[in-house]
Amino acid sequence: VFIWEYNIPVPAKYISEPHMNAIPHVELHPSTNFWCGQSLNNQVVTYQARDKLKQLRKKTFTGHLCSGYACGLGFAPNGRYLASGDAEGRVFVWDFKSTRMLRKWHAHDAACLAVQWHPIEPSWLITAGWDGLLKLWD
Repeated sequence: VFIWEYNIPVPAKYISEPHMNAIPHVELHPSTNFWCGQSLNNQVVTYQARDKLKQLRKKTFTGHLCSGYACGLGFAPNGRYLASGDAEGRVFVWDFKSTRMLRKWHAHDAACLAVQWHPIEPSWLITAGWDGLLKLWD
């Protein structure tokens, strides 16, 4: 993971650990205090995004299959929920505070690569899959 300061073209911090897998997608929490990364070891990892960069090991989200895919993440506008697609076309929704999986469902016939909460209607979730479809969920 490379961390840059705004407007400075040189990485300010480089995080590399032997057990760390590639993180092809990151999403900033609406509070801007955290960011989550979709790790290719079938986990979503959380880092503190303020003064000191630190992985929050108790805030790891599991249960989905994303190895080999850059599946997207999305936070609900209020920051209470985190959603992710997976390689089997499913959507997962977790409670951000407890990391407990709240819901999962089959959304696409191929990998679900993007999920995004509607900014005004917080109960709506939009997904995109390799099956070429965009779907709106309520």
